[in-house]
Amino acid sequence: MLKNLRTTTEFFVPGSGLDVAAYILAGHKQGIHHLGRYQWASGVIRRRSPRRILDVACGAGYGAKMYADACPGSEVIGVDYDKRAVKWAREHYAAPNLSYRVGDMVTWSYDDGSPMQEFDAVSSFDTIEHLLHREIALIQLAEHVAVDGVLLFSTPCGHGVTRLNPEWEHHKIEYSHVDLRNLMQRFFGTILAPDDGTLPDLSFWTDVINAGTPRYLNRFNPIACLDPIRKRGR
Repeated sequence: MLKNLRTTTEFFVPGSGLDVAAYILAGHKQGIHHLGRYQWASGVIRRRSPRRILDVACGAGYGAKMYADACPGSEVIGVDYDKRAVKWAREHYAAPNLSYRVGDMVTWSYDDGSPMQEFDAVSSFDTIEHLLHREIALIQLAEHVAVDGVLLFSTPCGHGVTRLNPEWEHHKIEYSHVDLRNLMQRFFGTILAPDDGTLPDLSFWTDVINAGTPRYLNRFNPIACLDPIRKRGR
């Protein structure tokens, strides 16, 4: 059965615009989580002035659109493996500097077989927990984030121990924050996290998202990954 992108639990479609404030006001947890990450990332990426930006597993495309609006001088590409998601994104979240492609982050290629190449800024939000070959996806990220670039990343990691059989059918794994830190340090030399106060624009989470009311668990989530550890050609 084909998924209905308006109702599916795999693809969130914002119903109240692209400003997280509306979702905070409504107490809309899903909107706070999805829009919050992209609103934070838009600010972080804008200050880096990247030439090429990738939102991998872009889903409905609203996050890539936020990047395109925040960085009008950058090329932004939203990639998703699902043709229906890409079709929805093209129809609802267009911008002059934005394109959407069907692609696979595990093979790091578009559906026509061409490689996705390198990017100065990449976001991967709540993606790898869906993948069977997630370690290959992490290798691809490390190999294709520019040496001076950044990966903005999240995956569910609020449990005390890693769950190998999560309750939600779409997840293959849900890491503990300890195991996730261990994993990500094998692919990136520098990890900036909210836990130790190093996350860029941490005040967005403390003063906007969680101001007075805990709404998003910033336990190694999200993180900014720098200094990719590459083994290409060795």
